[in-house]
Amino acid sequence: MKTLLLIRHAEAGWGDFGAPDVERCLTSRGEKEALAMGATLLTAGVLPDVFISSTAKRARMSTKLILQGMQTSEHGVIWRDDLYLASAKKLFSVAQACDDKVQTLALLAHNPGLSELANDCLPEPIYGMSPCSVVSITWNTMHWQDISMADGQLQAYFSP
Repeated sequence: MKTLLLIRHAEAGWGDFGAPDVERCLTSRGEKEALAMGATLLTAGVLPDVFISSTAKRARMSTKLILQGMQTSEHGVIWRDDLYLASAKKLFSVAQACDDKVQTLALLAHNPGLSELANDCLPEPIYGMSPCSVVSITWNTMHWQDISMADGQLQAYFSP
């Protein structure tokens, strides 16, 4: 069985006027929610073998705080520039390329790509992923390349 955790970054501020979008930081609320979400995932036993995150500042901050809440280090996180505002198709291709030794993969990225991917993979729609929410989707397969759209099963949906 393969499990994909789709994680939207926590609430971000609008940043300074003229600053690039990629440099936006989390709000204090976003920081608290990310830390709490990590603790929620730890308590629920929903822990990734591999964590892949966008390199946008708000995504990096979210990843670090979620992992802190899970009581694990950020050592081994795979940081990818191409997840910044990635499409559902791009995010899905990253999951399909995952090593089959990995049972649970976490992708932390941005909307609208994450919500679109959740909707593409599940038979029932998820009506938009709020900041710092997590959708856990499973497939009954041994190989990541065999996961397919529309036949995933919703394992859990966590929202702050």
